Amino acid sequence: MIRVGIIGSGFIVPIFIETTKLVKGFKYVGIASPQEEQLKTLKEKYGIGYYSLNNDDVLSDPNIDVIYVGVPNGLHYEIAKKALDYGKHVILEKPFVPSYKEAKKLIDLAKKKNLIIFDAVTMLHMPNYAKMKELVDQVGEMKMVDINFSQYSSRYDKFKKGIVLPAFDRKLAGGALMDLGIYNINFITGLFGQPKKVNYYPNMLKGVDTSGVLVLDYKKFKVNAVCAKDCKAPLLVCIQGDKGYLRSDDASSVISKFVYVDNDGKSKEYALNKHPEIPHYHEYIVFKKLFNEMDLEKAQKFNQQTLLSVKVLDHALKSAGISFE
Repeated sequence: MIRVGIIGSGFIVPIFIETTKLVKGFKYVGIASPQEEQLKTLKEKYGIGYYSLNNDDVLSDPNIDVIYVGVPNGLHYEIAKKALDYGKHVILEKPFVPSYKEAKKLIDLAKKKNLIIFDAVTMLHMPNYAKMKELVDQVGEMKMVDINFSQYSSRYDKFKKGIVLPAFDRKLAGGALMDLGIYNINFITGLFGQPKKVNYYPNMLKGVDTSGVLVLDYKKFKVNAVCAKDCKAPLLVCIQGDKGYLRSDDASSVISKFVYVDNDGKSKEYALNKHPEIPHYHEYIVFKKLFNEMDLEKAQKFNQQTLLSVKVLDHALKSAGISFE
């Protein structure tokens, strides 16, 4: 049984609990956040052992093995580091941390302490994504990749009126790239590695990127990746080569199904994910196996992908002059 402590009480926390209940083998020992009413509701609904308004009560609890960090982006580093310092394994919600420097410090600390720090990114562990990796060569010489992850935020109208919630709070590392664009970055770098050039062209409002276009140059092919929280459009992932293409009409975070089409028009659809309606399912299957086998070597291989993605994120933010300080 994996004994879990939860830091945070926002919308992502019930998703984590519901998903891990389906995976099985997780016990929810304690939860902490400043939001007492939310904590009471979560404790009662999910049978969590206790709640606290003090994070340290959960982080230091000797009856907890793993800390799940589901707080605003700007608080990730501080809480994850403290959890590692207390000797806890960590599940850190995307977007991990905003900078490569911070990501490297956390991953090095986890390695030093023989602990697992796990980047909770959905698609990297999905069977559909693994199949896409297998089929990339079949599209021939790569030419273009188009991704559009546009999702009109329920918080955007409030933001325009001056009510700033964490998703649009610059001081908490909010914005479209950090929220949705990081999925695009993980998707692309997981398939193609590090690009030669990175540029992000944001639409800015009140110092925050509410949408933007990430352009990655791999020399022989280009990537155009849209992320938007201020407008809506059809979701798209399309990988184009000179012999065919791979296409999904899902967000890059989901990929519940996709199709391979060759230049002669022959096509085949793939829908390999178990519980496709639950995008987080496979990542927690992977984490459960890592933890139960205490496979630090494999965990550290996943960390290399995290470092690559955060490096691209770091370059993208700097190219646009976006700072969270």
